[in-house]
This record gives sequence, structure tokens and C-alpha cells, in this order.
Amino acid sequence: MSTTTNTIPSVNLLPYHEARKAARRKKVYTMLGGAAGAGALVVLIGGFFIDSKIDEMTHLNQTLATENSRMDGQIKEVMTLKKDIEALLDRQRAIESLQAERNLPVQLLEELVRQVPEGVYLTSLKQTGDTFVVAGVAQSNERVSELLRNIGQVQWLDRAELVESKAIVMTNNLREQRRLFDFSMRFAYRAPEPPADKKKAGAPAAADKPAKGKV
Repeated sequence: MSTTTNTIPSVNLLPYHEARKAARRKKVYTMLGGAAGAGALVVLIGGFFIDSKIDEMTHLNQTLATENSRMDGQIKEVMTLKKDIEALLDRQRAIESLQAERNLPVQLLEELVRQVPEGVYLTSLKQTGDTFVVAGVAQSNERVSELLRNIGQVQWLDRAELVESKAIVMTNNLREQRRLFDFSMRFAYRAPEPPADKKKAGAPAAADKPAKGKV
């Protein structure tokens, strides 16, 4: 009786394992390459986006600088015009002041005609700056006091006061002697306050009284 022995052949798996390792390495390299490419693409797109934003900001800064220069020029023009307007207003006020000073004696004489009561005769009128001194003769001290009160009520005259009043004897053409009072009083000119909507007030208003005396 013979015995038969089955021999199992041996298989070399080393090439298979090497192939799997190579495939894995290739897959890893492929993934790394893809990730690197994607990263490079993201960096490239980000660089383009940042460059575009930088260009926009640069253009905006240039536009703002141009507008600022233009606005600076307009501001200088406005300031120049403002100075010119102020100079013209100063010149206008100076002319109006000179005109008012030139018309003041005429206005004052017209006002004195209105305010002088009967029995009072003015003989002189002197001006020193804004102060006036008027002299005259009156039939009585009551007439002098009335004139002083009338002048004190004029809105554009101020600080009216009696300087002197003394009794005198005068002889007329008929050689009649009469007892009169020689007086002098002073008062000042008060510039009217300008209205809210005007730079300069108009001419002083005269009191509404009839003319009685003579200058």
C-alpha cells in the first residue's frame, strides 16, 4: 500500500504588497498635489482680489485728493469774496456815517425850530464832536425850562442840561427896557440803534411838534 502526499505550492505576496504601497503613495501624492494646486489657486484669486481693492482705494484716494484740492480752491474764493463784501460794507457804513454827520447840523436846526417854545430866541449854536452848546435869550426861566424839557424828549439827543441862566436888561429899538434871561445849555447827539434787519439806522426821527420859536 502506497501513501500519496499533496504538496501546497508557495505564493510570493511581496510584489502585491509593494504594488499596494505604490498605489497608496500615488494617491497621497495626487491628493497633496491637488491640495497644493487648490491652495495656489486660492492664493492667486486672493491676490487678484486684493490687488483690485488696492487699485480701487488708490483711485478713491486720488479722487478725494482732487476733490479736496477743488474744495480748497472754492473755500479760498469764498473767503476772498467774504473779505471783499466786508470791505464794501465797511466802506458803505463809513459813507453813511459821513452822510449822517453832514446832514446832522441841518437836522438839528430843523429840530430846534420844532422844540423852541414861544418867547425863546436862539443866538448861537456850537458843536464840539457829538456835543452841542446852544445859547439864547428867553422871556422867563419857565421858557428856558420848557426848552430843556423839549430837547430832552428828542430820541436822538441825549444828556440835555442847563449850563447857565442869568437875568439881563435889554433895550429895544423904542428904548424900552425889558428884563430877559440869557441862557446856555448843552446836549449830545445819540446815534440811533440799528434795527435787527439792517446794519444802519435811518435818519433820526423828529418830534411831532409845531414850530413856535425863531432861530
